[in-house]
Amino acid sequence: MPATYSYTLSSGLFQIPQNAASVDWAVVNDATSAQTFVVTVYKAVLGAAKQLLMYAGATETLNAGVSTHSANPVGAGKTFDPGFYYEVVLQSNDKAVLPTVAAWDSGGRVVAGTRVGAGEFVSIS
Repeated sequence: MPATYSYTLSSGLFQIPQNAASVDWAVVNDATSAQTFVVTVYKAVLGAAKQLLMYAGATETLNAGVSTHSANPVGAGKTFDPGFYYEVVLQSNDKAVLPTVAAWDSGGRVVAGTRVGAGEFVSIS
């Protein structure tokens, strides 16, 4: 497993709306070979250093053409709190490992305006 990665992509900050029931990040490996990557989620408290929320250093490997995701609950005392800012960071060695993140409502629908697609993630290294 690589200790460092060639590419680091950030969703930038996004907020969780009051009507969100879960936040789901997903990754697809569109490379032609298996790829190892790390997804790390941060909570951004304004005026303070961002806080590690989940997955720091946990690597995952996907075969070519395979996707994965992690849906996490929203609400007081749960993984995500409405009204706060969050950031999803993907580290990989191939630009064809593509992330997305969105908030879902209780009916399993993406809450309008919450999706950050792969093309909207920004390279930060």
